[in-house]
Amino acid sequence: MLIAAFILVISVAATIQFAVFSWRASLLRTVSEPLVNEADATQKPYLNLISFSSFQEVLAVYRDVCPDLETGSGSNLRGVSFYYGAMRFLSHLGSFFTSTEGAGWTQREMALCTQYATVRLSQRLECNLALVNEARSYQ
Repeated sequence: MLIAAFILVISVAATIQFAVFSWRASLLRTVSEPLVNEADATQKPYLNLISFSSFQEVLAVYRDVCPDLETGSGSNLRGVSFYYGAMRFLSHLGSFFTSTEGAGWTQREMALCTQYATVRLSQRLECNLALVNEARSYQ
């Protein structure tokens, strides 16, 4: 009985670890996409406005520009917000035990979250602009 419980715990832990690593890989894949091409910068001036320094700024603009109209839409930033909050908590917790150099990993992860949110915002703005142009073509 004890061996079965041990195998169950190890299996659940491995599944959770796999899910977290898969989610983080998709986050990194999204962040690695180019934000602005040289040709797009002249045609899409709103992309030059997307230069935020904090996650809270990006999240506020994202919520203003792209409201969650459907309850089941998966395009919001809840998972990234949770991850950012966890990293911020770990950063504050780590500052009690180590020097400021020890918090480099959490700062990089928080910057990654900000970069991800910025890329998602630019993708949503691009999609919205394409829909507006398509709607204008019917007039």
